[in-house]
Amino acid sequence: MTLKEFIENLNEFVKENPETLDMKVITSKDVEGNGFNDVFYSPTKGIFKYDQFIPFNQYEHHKREENETNSVCLN
Repeated sequence: MTLKEFIENLNEFVKENPETLDMKVITSKDVEGNGFNDVFYSPTKGIFKYDQFIPFNQYEHHKREENETNSVCLN
């Protein structure tokens, strides 16, 4: 899912469920609901490859370039 699709879905969800705007946001560990976590952080752009994520603020340390950015981490 792209960030644009996520935002469109979220906006539609809020339109249909405005009471949820002040509720806590959590994430699911997997599709089976085997665990849940609080969302602690704001979105971060970075590089997602081979099940690893390098956030934008660590590119220099990992010798990566901004044009390699391919994802947004939501938590």
